[in-house]
Amino acid sequence: MTTTSGWACVTCGTAHTGLAMAFGPPAPDPWMSATDAERAAGELNADTCILHTADGTTHHFVRGHIEIPVHDSPDGPFCWSVWVSLSEENMLKQAEHWDSPARADLEPMFAWLSTRLPYEPATAPLPTRLHTREPGVTPWIELDPGLDHPLAREYRHGITMHRVAELNQQLLRG
Repeated sequence: MTTTSGWACVTCGTAHTGLAMAFGPPAPDPWMSATDAERAAGELNADTCILHTADGTTHHFVRGHIEIPVHDSPDGPFCWSVWVSLSEENMLKQAEHWDSPARADLEPMFAWLSTRLPYEPATAPLPTRLHTREPGVTPWIELDPGLDHPLAREYRHGITMHRVAELNQQLLRG
C-alpha cells in the first residue's frame, strides 16, 4: 500500500520512505489457486510450502530471492522474493540441512519459478537454480543463463532506479 510519504510494508506494517527494493507474494502461485481442501492438507510457512493436490500430486516449494543489480543505487540489489518448485529429493535435502551451516555448501538445485511477476511473457514456469546460503539467509535464485525473457535480461544486465520506481508505482498502487 502506498502512503503520501512512502509505502507500508504488508509483512511488518511499518511505514517506509523511499522506494521498496523487494517485492514478492506470501505463497507460490499453485498455493494461491489451490482449493481450501488442498490448502488444509498442505503446509505453508514463510520459507517453504508443500501442497497436496486433488490429483494425488505433491508439490514442494522454497522461497528465494532473484537479485537484480541496480546500477545507480548504493542500496544494493532489487529483489524479487519468489517461490520455486523443487523435486521431492531436493526438498528433502533442503529439510535435512535447513539449520546446518553446511547448508551453504549444497550444490545448486534445479527448480521451476512458481511466481508470476509483472512481465510478458509469463514468468511461471521459468527454469532456475536454487542456491542455498547459511541458515537465516534467504536462498538466491539464479535464472537460466540461456533464457531470452525480460526478467532474465534484467537479471543479467541490471536495472536503474528509474525502473525500480516504475515497479514501485505499478505494484504499490493502492
